[in-house]
Amino acid sequence: MILRRVLYGLALLGVLLFHITNENYLAQFLLALCVALPLLSLALSLPGMLGCRLELSAAPPALERGGDGRWLASVESPNGLPLSRLTVRLTGENLLTGQKERRKLVLSGVARRRPVELTVSAAHCGLLELRADRAWVYDYLGLFSLGVALPHPARMLVRPIPVHMEPPSIPEGLGARPSPVSAARMGPGEECDLRDYRPGDPMRAVHWKLSSKWDELIVRERADTLVPLPLLTLDRFGPPETLDRLLDRALGMSRALLAVQRPHAMLWLDGDGQPQLRTVSDEKQQIDCLHDLLGSFAPPVGPALDDQPELLRGAGGASFRIHITPEGGDGHG
Repeated sequence: MILRRVLYGLALLGVLLFHITNENYLAQFLLALCVALPLLSLALSLPGMLGCRLELSAAPPALERGGDGRWLASVESPNGLPLSRLTVRLTGENLLTGQKERRKLVLSGVARRRPVELTVSAAHCGLLELRADRAWVYDYLGLFSLGVALPHPARMLVRPIPVHMEPPSIPEGLGARPSPVSAARMGPGEECDLRDYRPGDPMRAVHWKLSSKWDELIVRERADTLVPLPLLTLDRFGPPETLDRLLDRALGMSRALLAVQRPHAMLWLDGDGQPQLRTVSDEKQQIDCLHDLLGSFAPPVGPALDDQPELLRGAGGASFRIHITPEGGDGHG
């Protein structure tokens, strides 16, 4: 753009000198043409420049580590008006490892919804994100530019490659979570808690005797005794290669437990040392758990769960713990 402006300035200077030294119709015509041409270019380009929209997407949105994925950048111009040139500065980042890659995308002669493919590095597990830091479009002469609204970032989940693992033998009575039972289904003698009425509570759950005494609606709610789920724990820190091995075994153990219809929970510490606990009882929850597990930064060196033993105990006592390491996993109470 700077080069084009310099060339236009030199051309305008030459026309002015020609007009000064030659008082004829040709000099006047050239001067008028040189002045009006940029304005005409801007007027013709402006509808497409104002309506230009940029979209980023991932194809596919999820794949296994080492798979073939790509980013798609699509440009939409209203009514199919061609655009002279579109320049976008992009940043690709692995949210788990923190690895970043910056690139510049230049599109010329852009028409409506032109998709452009960009390669993706899926060498390590993580949640990959492609975002546009800046985007601008030029008029047909390349003398004027206009900023383009930045699109929503595109994300791609690079899943671990699950290692085949056998689920450990879990003692009877552990590894089950009671299903919630409404107060209307409670049998006589069952323990219950009392709380204020909330919109949506069934009227059969209302404790009418206490409600009339306290002059407000009181609801009976069963007081369940929580039984700890099998707890998969992992220390989520280290270099990318170590994280890959750790996550391969964590996903392998999770799938092994689901294969025998064993709900479980996963516990790890984020980069700030805050505990993150997710329940996994089906494939959908497993995918949601992977997004959370891979979607935040894992430091090279971080806190270990063994340094916080209070996190390893459930509501009813110690949980049956399966600790996952890059070398494997072991189960113990």
